[in-house]
Amino acid sequence: MSATPDSTLANPDQRIADLERQLAEALAQQTATAEVLQVINSSPGDLVPVFDAMLEKAMRLCEAAFGSLWTFGGDRFRPVAHRGLPAAYAEFLAKEIPAAGPGTGRARILAGERLIHVADLADEGPYRDGEPHRRALVDLGGARTELLVPLRKDDAVIGLILIYRQEVRPFSDKQIALLQNFAAQAVIAMENARLITETRERTRDLQESLEYQTATSDVLSVISRSTFDLQPVLDTVAETAARLCEAEMVSILRREGEAYRLAASLGFPPEFAAFRKTHPITPTRGSITGRVALEGRVVHIADCVSDPEYTGSEAVEVAKQRTALGVPLLRENAPIGIIVLARTRVEAFTERQIELVRTFADQAVIAIENARLLGELRESTAELARSVDELKALAEVGQAVSSTLDLGAILSTVLNRSVGLTGADAGVIFRYSQRRHAFRLVEAVGWDAGLVAQVRGMRIDENMTLMGEAVMHRAPAQIADLRERPGNILRDTMLAASYRSVLIVPLVGADRIFGALLLQRRRPGEFPEAEVRLMQTLAAQSVLAIQNAGLFREIADKSEELRLASQHKSQFLANMSHELRTPLNAILGYSELLVDGIYGAVPERAMGVLERVQNNGKHLLALINDVLDLSKIEAGQLVLTFEDYALPDVVQSVVSTAEGLANTKGLKFSADVAPGLPTGHGDARRLSQVLLNLVGNAVKFTDEGEVAIRAMAEDGHFVLTVRDTGPGIAPEDQDKIFGEFQQVDNSNTRKKGGTGLGLAISKRMVEMQGGSIAVESQLGHGATFRVTLPIRVEHAADELTGELMGAA
Repeated sequence: MSATPDSTLANPDQRIADLERQLAEALAQQTATAEVLQVINSSPGDLVPVFDAMLEKAMRLCEAAFGSLWTFGGDRFRPVAHRGLPAAYAEFLAKEIPAAGPGTGRARILAGERLIHVADLADEGPYRDGEPHRRALVDLGGARTELLVPLRKDDAVIGLILIYRQEVRPFSDKQIALLQNFAAQAVIAMENARLITETRERTRDLQESLEYQTATSDVLSVISRSTFDLQPVLDTVAETAARLCEAEMVSILRREGEAYRLAASLGFPPEFAAFRKTHPITPTRGSITGRVALEGRVVHIADCVSDPEYTGSEAVEVAKQRTALGVPLLRENAPIGIIVLARTRVEAFTERQIELVRTFADQAVIAIENARLLGELRESTAELARSVDELKALAEVGQAVSSTLDLGAILSTVLNRSVGLTGADAGVIFRYSQRRHAFRLVEAVGWDAGLVAQVRGMRIDENMTLMGEAVMHRAPAQIADLRERPGNILRDTMLAASYRSVLIVPLVGADRIFGALLLQRRRPGEFPEAEVRLMQTLAAQSVLAIQNAGLFREIADKSEELRLASQHKSQFLANMSHELRTPLNAILGYSELLVDGIYGAVPERAMGVLERVQNNGKHLLALINDVLDLSKIEAGQLVLTFEDYALPDVVQSVVSTAEGLANTKGLKFSADVAPGLPTGHGDARRLSQVLLNLVGNAVKFTDEGEVAIRAMAEDGHFVLTVRDTGPGIAPEDQDKIFGEFQQVDNSNTRKKGGTGLGLAISKRMVEMQGGSIAVESQLGHGATFRVTLPIRVEHAADELTGELMGAA
């Protein structure tokens, strides 16, 4: 087999040089990109060094004479960086910034073009039309070839990057892509600069409010430290508000029902604080607290003495309160508390002070909500922990059900987890006998050996205890106190063992009663409903375990019966095949002697009969041999003989055997063996048998056309294919034909005869040598069988032997 050399390899030295050049270009571009990114990182907010570095790299890698970078804002482009500008052109730009005239590259970019690449500026319309900037660019700058890439952010033009050559030489695709990459980096640098500028402005704003933030940080710190204790938070809020707002007195009240009770106080006379703690304030307009509660907003009373609605004489007379500020603690727009600041002098609180107290109010609400939520979280966590334990128990029981057939171990797991989850002192399972209408102890946890032996010997009739009612109604039942139940042998025994309460969960299937699960405690009282539901789930798993154990035992028994029957069948077929071959060989031998004239001349008519006897006898012998081979394989008695062999010899022996049959049918028969095949190691005789079977089938089912054998080596394997031009095999039949006693079910196949064992035997013989066999076919287009076999087979496939033994 030969191949035409690839034209790209005709000059390997040139190819290597081209690759080295391409790699060098790629490396230079990557290095330049990395250097520009490094400049961006090292110059945050400073665009000049970034643009200078970018232009230098772009011009050098793109072989440009000069370049520039422009930004766009409002309605004009502004140059921000130049590199290599010719002096005359630089002088022109210093005097006049060119406008984006019609037809210019800047105008086209603003119109939506993504790239401007002009091979010769002197041949372009704007230059010929006398556009000033184009004239200056060509005449003063000597520019001929132009490459212009826009800087875009969200499809908006924010600038341009341009490079020029002073000769007519278009830029390559790689150079264009590189400049586009630099344009993207320029956009990133500009965006970074914008963000840094905004950050600096925001930093100034934050510095201005630092004093305000410092004032509230103490409160937040206390909130974070006092997760569950609300009082330190309220005390800190009161102290900080009094200090920063220059108030002599502060009180914080929390809503309880329809009234507000004092929760924290600072600066008020002790007798007044004590009175307020025992006398909640109801919402009325006569007090600062009541007024805030009614209006749900900040209330500021400049002078409580002169306020016509204020009636809080205790605050005025005892606490000497004059100016008061009330701020609500709002949750979902409803007051849950109030902060009150008071001064003994008439002096209004400033807007900044009021805003600060609003912030403290919000923080107090957060603290109150945190305390409430954490309380709920504790309860939820405890409930979640119980749920996790329940799920673990269910998973453990489920794993036990699926991983073992030891019913005792499963039931013991169920009982141990049930006792642990419910806090019971003991757990037992009773099995129900439909024949005896009684319960019998089968498993117990928490009982001592003496109690187990005592109860195991009891006959507990179904009507004796509450267990009978529970299983009859298929619902759990409880006994809160055994002392209140009528006496019976089991109840008396449990009381004697100090058990007082019991939960009974029936173990029932769809159509059968299995028994009951009992949990016992030494204290009286019922089990919670959640625990009862959990026990029902565990009971259902117990029922599943009991059913599974029974089914698996039944399956195991049936499997053993099938194994013995298959073993006897295989032995019988092997024996019968051997016994049939002995007389058949004698028949074939004597008929051959008659045909050869050993016993005298045979009449012509008798000769035809003898030939038919021989042909049918040989056919019968082949069938018997197939059955014998299959029986040996299934019984694990087929022994392979491994030795070195030459695959061409194997193919030639098959060709010699089958060639006559193919010629008789007028078929073209060919064999193509690849030269230089390595020496194989395996069972050559069995390989010949497989190949002969495939060729025989191909010849048998092909009425016209050809049968072709091909042999070659590939990836450490021999690959043999047998191709025919027969009727083909339907896709749905291609897996079926490798089964035992299986044939394609059509009239043509039935006419050809056979047992349907040949392919099954061939498949197993190939697999015993670590190989595989497959077929590719379409109806009406013939079939190709493919055998893949290791070149060197050292031993039979143990996995297949075990599989066949198990299947037998």
